[in-house]
Amino acid sequence: MNILAIDHGTKRVGLAVGSTETGVAAPLKLLENRGEAHLMEDIRAVVAGEGIDRVIIGLPLSETGGHTAQEGIARAFAAKLGEALSIPVVLEDERLSSREIENHMKAMGGKKAWKESGLDRDTAAAALFLQTYLDKLRTE
Repeated sequence: MNILAIDHGTKRVGLAVGSTETGVAAPLKLLENRGEAHLMEDIRAVVAGEGIDRVIIGLPLSETGGHTAQEGIARAFAAKLGEALSIPVVLEDERLSSREIENHMKAMGGKKAWKESGLDRDTAAAALFLQTYLDKLRTE
């Protein structure tokens, strides 16, 4: 099964892909959030082009697992995307992915070194929570 992970943000949207066959997730691309209609169109194109069977959207909970303002936005987006696609759309806890990505950025020499490497925080975060999801599927 091919899975698309989405790190939804108000300015940028990070995408990553992975497969239950390989058990590996990888960053795919960064989309500019130019509004919901454009974003839905861009994601539909990725789903069709990559042969995606399921979409995982990061759920931004607080560090203690509580609700956040962004959580409501992510839930509403997931519901709309689920209506627009003919494949399952599920939410996955992403609360530790941002902190882990920040730690990787620091270890690589900061934001400038990170950008020079061709990586970005949003696609890396999507790949990280997708990898966690794939690992969880493998152990179940």
